[in-house]
Amino acid sequence: MYFSSKIITDFIAFAVSNGADYDELEREFTLSKNQKFVTYEEVVKLLNHIGQELDDAHLGLHIGEQMVLDATKYVDTIMEYSETLEEAFENAVYYSKLISDALECRMIKNDSNYSVVFEESPNWAIRQKFAKRQILDLTLLSCLKSLITYTGKTYYPSKVYFHTERPKNLNTYYRLFNCSLIFESKQTEIIFEKRIFNDYSKPIEFGLLESIKQKVEKEIQDLNTEEELIYQLKKVILNHKPERISVEKAAAALNLSKRSLQRKLNILNTTFKKVEYELQLKLSKTYLEENQKSVDEISYLLGFSESSAFIRFFKTLTNQTPIEYVKNLN
Repeated sequence: MYFSSKIITDFIAFAVSNGADYDELEREFTLSKNQKFVTYEEVVKLLNHIGQELDDAHLGLHIGEQMVLDATKYVDTIMEYSETLEEAFENAVYYSKLISDALECRMIKNDSNYSVVFEESPNWAIRQKFAKRQILDLTLLSCLKSLITYTGKTYYPSKVYFHTERPKNLNTYYRLFNCSLIFESKQTEIIFEKRIFNDYSKPIEFGLLESIKQKVEKEIQDLNTEEELIYQLKKVILNHKPERISVEKAAAALNLSKRSLQRKLNILNTTFKKVEYELQLKLSKTYLEENQKSVDEISYLLGFSESSAFIRFFKTLTNQTPIEYVKNLN
């Protein structure tokens, strides 16, 4: 549950270049010496702060348009030294974990199109909508810019699918992507014509890419990743919202028996209930912090039978009612 710490300095640099107060940002978002990674919470807080100060609903797109990100340096270098455009994108999909684990990405190829699909990790999916949209928009635009950088020519996608809600103003999206845009889709996907990938390759120095990869692999070994079983269990729990899935159904979705799931979780010093409660609490706090849903709506979205059950759940874990929590945010 991390971002490269360089994303913080990138975002601050963008904000300052667009009129934000540097001293205030430095005070609020100071990084410790040699800090490699930052938490989701820190990135969300910074994006919310910059978005409000600059009054920019399309912050992610503008960052991607105006900046070459230091956070993507390793991935950009690996793409640059890849022998073909297809290999460059395959490498980018794999090494994107150096930037963050917020988005899973994979490449899909068929007879006419190549596409990159992005899926929010369960730990990122429960964060605030504004920050999630900015990161997703920035990632999609960075994907397009990578293609342009490798080919040296201006290309556009044939389509872009967004799982996010349709924004009020689409002008910036159409200007930057210049293609068909579909919002509120099942998944986020940027699609390119296959012919573009067939047309581009470059001679590379033998062994150079491998030496770069070896260096980067050392960085990957330092990543603090979540246990795969817990990660997949969180995905199953979230995918069934607004229902609350039972441990039996969750186990079946993971191709395990109830007993096997419980045993494996016990080895990891946790339980199904602990994993579920952690997600429920974080998601409820996100809804409350966004201040766009009533307690009744939140109760429904989290799968509680009635709002009083949700209130009891929240107060048991936080010693505050949801309303008290919102009041204490200010």
